[in-house]
Amino acid sequence: MKHILLATMLLPGAVMVSQAATLSFPEVPAAKEQAAKEGKPCLVVWYGSDWQPKVREFCKNWEAIAKEHSATFVFGQFDDKTGLKVDVRKKVLPIEHYNLPAVVLLAPDGTFMAEYDGAQVSQSPQKVMKKLIKLAEKAPEVAKLAQTAAKAQGAEAANAAGKALELLPAQFAVRCGALTGIIRKQDPEDTTGYKALFAMEHMAMYGEIKGILNGGKDGKLSGKDRKFDDAEAYVRKVLSNDRMQQKKYRHRRQQWLAGLAYVLRERIVSTTTPDKRDTTPIVKVYKELIQLDPDTQIAKGAKRFVHYWSPNTVTIIKNNFYDSGNQTLGFEKDWRVDVSKSIDGPGTYTFSLVPVDNGGMVTRNYRLLVNGKEVAKADAPADKNTKSVKFNVPALPKDAKVEVQLTAQCNDGWFGCSGHIRMQKD
Repeated sequence: MKHILLATMLLPGAVMVSQAATLSFPEVPAAKEQAAKEGKPCLVVWYGSDWQPKVREFCKNWEAIAKEHSATFVFGQFDDKTGLKVDVRKKVLPIEHYNLPAVVLLAPDGTFMAEYDGAQVSQSPQKVMKKLIKLAEKAPEVAKLAQTAAKAQGAEAANAAGKALELLPAQFAVRCGALTGIIRKQDPEDTTGYKALFAMEHMAMYGEIKGILNGGKDGKLSGKDRKFDDAEAYVRKVLSNDRMQQKKYRHRRQQWLAGLAYVLRERIVSTTTPDKRDTTPIVKVYKELIQLDPDTQIAKGAKRFVHYWSPNTVTIIKNNFYDSGNQTLGFEKDWRVDVSKSIDGPGTYTFSLVPVDNGGMVTRNYRLLVNGKEVAKADAPADKNTKSVKFNVPALPKDAKVEVQLTAQCNDGWFGCSGHIRMQKD
């Protein structure tokens, strides 16, 4: 009986690999051809492959959706079974995907319009469809403008491409390579304003700014000789674009405000000493950025910069000496480290700042405070990089607050420096 039971238990193991998840939709080339012939937008369901979690359920749901909306869309499918490389994928679909599964909306002529991916298309397909149906109404106009842009030259081509992109949600417009490529090629001077709005991704924007700062493509200028005025004027011109004031483009405006802050920061760091730096203009730009949408990643980063660069802020470590603090490149800040719970009676204590990841952290002016009153100060020149100091801690009143304060400056590291405060009783 045991042998029979064992055989029965093992039997399913022989068929553990599930049958391939399938859709009845045509593959992308055939679907695009059909969409062009019928004048309908094409909706490509990109479901990954059998390894995708709950792929059968996903395919079943989208089969049902296709039956319901076949009058509006031509449905196509794409998967990863063949192990296609990214560049081949981009030839099959006009974008690189983010997270699978995904659905990709194409205009009747094949122009990319939108991509919804991941949990959105798996858990809330009906919600996604509401957005896609609304977008589908614009598909004929997008296709018409895209065809005009492809046939025209110069600013006329860029203007047609830009108008097509304005019909799309901003997060998808910047990913439409066919149209942004036309804008970049046909109007490199950006006379239409569409290049700044759509044709440059975040890092490409910084590349453009750095090109101006360093004196164009030759990049021969450096330090104080860089073209700060030209770079600032360029970014401010972009920000003055009427379209950039619209609410739907607030995230693009956030990116360009970050670019402006970058130029201001480079100017200040390159042309002034730490004790003479007025960081107010940078703080003002970042506060405007945050106000546009405080929940974006770029706004969350800006909040940290505001803290670092506001003249009156300090870095406070509350969780005793073993915690870490951060320091922004090129600026100095006061640190306050609460060591109250770590003091073990009166005696001589060594306090040190140990840089993390790099050695660019300069520290000086260590002070010891008890209940806000300075009781000791490190005997070191103001410009000396003091990594460790010894303080004689007196007998303390009950529940006394003991702080070590110091001045720190970061001279290395793209994103800044960080360090650990350590304490040891001699």
